[in-house]
Amino acid sequence: MLRSRLCYLSLLLGTGSFYVCFNGYISYYVFLLSLALPFVSLLLSLPGMATLRVRLLLQGEEGVLARTRKGASLPLSIEASTPWPLPSGQVRLRLTVENTLTGTRTQERLVLALGGQPLVLEHALTSPACGLVTCTVSRVWASDLLGLFSLPVPMKGRGRSAAFFYPRACTPALSLRPQQNPDSEGERYSLTKPGDDLSELFGLRDYRQGDKLSRIHWKLSQKTGRTLVKEPSLPLADSLLFLLDLNGQGEEADALLDVFATLSGFLIQQEAAHRVGYQKDGLLVFIELAGPEDARPALEAVLAAGGRAALPPLREEDLPRGVSHVLYLCCTPDPDLARLARRRYPSARFTGLCTGEAGAQGLPGFYAAAPGQMAEALNGMEL
Repeated sequence: MLRSRLCYLSLLLGTGSFYVCFNGYISYYVFLLSLALPFVSLLLSLPGMATLRVRLLLQGEEGVLARTRKGASLPLSIEASTPWPLPSGQVRLRLTVENTLTGTRTQERLVLALGGQPLVLEHALTSPACGLVTCTVSRVWASDLLGLFSLPVPMKGRGRSAAFFYPRACTPALSLRPQQNPDSEGERYSLTKPGDDLSELFGLRDYRQGDKLSRIHWKLSQKTGRTLVKEPSLPLADSLLFLLDLNGQGEEADALLDVFATLSGFLIQQEAAHRVGYQKDGLLVFIELAGPEDARPALEAVLAAGGRAALPPLREEDLPRGVSHVLYLCCTPDPDLARLARRRYPSARFTGLCTGEAGAQGLPGFYAAAPGQMAEALNGMEL
């Protein structure tokens, strides 16, 4: 816009000099025309500037969270439109792309020339690292035809989209040891999913076509006036626990989630249920993974936690019972947390994997899984 104003100022000085040096009707009309140009341009462009709308779309659907693997690309569209049929000058905006896990952030300034038809600018959104990638359009300004005047364009919630870029799992040679629960007081059941164990009641629900008559709770159905069916519980016989300590950013955090995706994917293939504990809003949160349908929600919950999501200070009672193998995944090892896990589960196995530059620092039970060397570090591991 500064260049346009300097150019107009040069034009105005030229026509003014022509009017002063040449006394005649032509120089007078040329000078008046140069004075009227900005107002004519603003008059023609103002309706389009005032009614301009800009929105950001991922995969062509507004409000739908996109998903893909890291390294792949997603179609990102910036659409500018106005009902005004005449050209409305240029639209200037800033596109910010940020990965909340690694902390990387890029900004790009874009200029769109808006005419009488809607304009769609296509971008390819990609990320070399996993994480929740947010795209934000900000500082949107619409200018007139000459670029002398500008107005801010309100976004009204249409200038932000996000996409999950999942970690990439490798296929090392892993094995699964038969699990025992030395610290358990009995079989553990899922608190979120029903199963097929009739000895434990998960809950009640309304009758659906095809339900067995033997599962109807006749007494409660008679009291409530609704046909209620008993849902059995889902037993979780294994006892693997992941402690995911995202106390790093960049390649370290990216490699750490690759390790988790690889190990968790192997356990799901082996039909071995497990739990993962991570930090969310300063609290330790656990997610159960009992089948393939639990993998995506668990990954998205961890990715949405963002970078530097280190585990909070823990007490022994914060950790669940019935664990025979603790897998402590971290960027930088925390010796206090490792000692706490060993005290809590004295009969359980302990395995630590770190992806940071500091390495295992000679701590017993820790292994290094540096970025780019994950397959070699995990090869031959027994879970």
